[in-house]
Amino acid sequence: MNAIPEDVVDLIGKPCFPQVSDCQVEAGAIRSFAAAVEDGFPAFWTDEADNMLAPPALLSAWNRSLMWAPEGKGEGSGLALHFLLKRKLGLPRAVVAETETELADPIRPGVRVKCEQVLVDVGEPCTTRLGEGRYWTIRVEYRCAATGAFFGAETMRFFGYGREADT
Repeated sequence: MNAIPEDVVDLIGKPCFPQVSDCQVEAGAIRSFAAAVEDGFPAFWTDEADNMLAPPALLSAWNRSLMWAPEGKGEGSGLALHFLLKRKLGLPRAVVAETETELADPIRPGVRVKCEQVLVDVGEPCTTRLGEGRYWTIRVEYRCAATGAFFGAETMRFFGYGREADT
């Protein structure tokens, strides 16, 4: 388990799994979220599209796959890089150990959001109360699909464990 597979090392620092949101950001989704959390911030409720902002908590919402789609239309896992790493490292279980959100430009109605996943690092093997495994960090960057303007990023540190038996 000590050596990191070369094809995993090759992924470090390279954006992968680009995805553009299925739909444009829309006012109704912003208001529905604000209503659900009882947030009366005026920029979530304005009728002036140029002044409306999406709540920061919705940063990743625009790129989440639909729960169901007609055959052949589904995108699969939103964190495809994470699931690829689990397979390649032979660690079928994982938990999020730490997460950080970076916010830049606000997201507004009418834009499409593009995201890409970047493997930041893969740690050395270690043992925790969950067992033997290793940590890895993935950064998901969110940008305007049309202009490339940076909206923000989520950085997640995972601990993968439950080593599969060698065959």
